[in-house]
Amino acid sequence: MTFSFLISVIFNHSILIAAIIGMVRFKSISSDFHPFIYILWLGLANETLSLIFIYTHQSNTANSNLFVYLEYLLFIWQFSKWKSFPGKFYYLLIILGLAVWMTDNFILHSITRNNSLFRAVAAFTIVFLCFDQLNKIVIFDLGSLRKNKIFILCLIFSFFFVFKAFVEAFNIFSISLSRELLNTLWIILGFVNFITNILYAIVTLWIPTKQKFILPF
Repeated sequence: MTFSFLISVIFNHSILIAAIIGMVRFKSISSDFHPFIYILWLGLANETLSLIFIYTHQSNTANSNLFVYLEYLLFIWQFSKWKSFPGKFYYLLIILGLAVWMTDNFILHSITRNNSLFRAVAAFTIVFLCFDQLNKIVIFDLGSLRKNKIFILCLIFSFFFVFKAFVEAFNIFSISLSRELLNTLWIILGFVNFITNILYAIVTLWIPTKQKFILPF
């Protein structure tokens, strides 16, 4: 195992901290944040499977291509829980996402390759939903933004997926870029992923608990 590969494994599995916190707090936190916890668990499961497949099959591309669509579904579900868009728009995003994913992995390319078209589309979609949600919070929420966990999570999502969309867009047209530049971008993305996972862990500690209803006497 090379040093760079070890660092990559550590960065990717840093999501373990947030996943464990989410597991411990799951029953007590508001259901409005449950899809986010599922995202953490899915991410940890994929990183673990990827490590196993790299050692046994020398490739983790197939499970990673499936992971990005499942992750996309959970993000769409999360934003629907936050009332980010009308209900019928929820199904439209799912169907369009599936169409792009199928095209990318079975028509234009093979699912056993590292495909970036769907990843880029999904990242841009999540960034758009984040910006839209942030705009609504700034306009309509009269409370402190520092205490608004949806606002904070959208900032973190934007931090990661803006750069991810940038890198995946470059990877689509990798013919015109040097391998050194692409490798540098992937290394930076790994570091951004590590920072994001640490922020996830912090926010998971702050997620609001379920409201308790007290019957009047």
